[in-house]
Amino acid sequence: MSAQERWAIYFKYLTDKSKRSEINKIILIEEGIAMASEILKNISKDEIERARLMSEYKYQLDTQSKLVTAKRQGIQEGIEKGIARGIKKGKKEGKKEVQDYILNLIEQGLSREEIKKKIEEDGV
Repeated sequence: MSAQERWAIYFKYLTDKSKRSEINKIILIEEGIAMASEILKNISKDEIERARLMSEYKYQLDTQSKLVTAKRQGIQEGIEKGIARGIKKGKKEGKKEVQDYILNLIEQGLSREEIKKKIEEDGV
């Protein structure tokens, strides 16, 4: 078998586990194939490490993204609750102001009809 044929067989059956013994025989015969085999092993290890690092980076980025999203949602919920409380407080204060306004009109000695007219005029 020529060197070219050995290279062809090596690459054709490199990942075929059933042909591992034939590949090992070729590696023993052909020094260039033996060197290529060692380089491929290192490349495979490098690829595995690269994939592991990429997975780790992706996990870190996903975690960071989830934290930022949760923080933004928390801030938005806080704003919405604050607005709701402000509206509720404003209504209470507004109600109190209207009550004080009406009491003031009563204290001025105005009649019911005069109080109604004054409320309509003032838009209360």
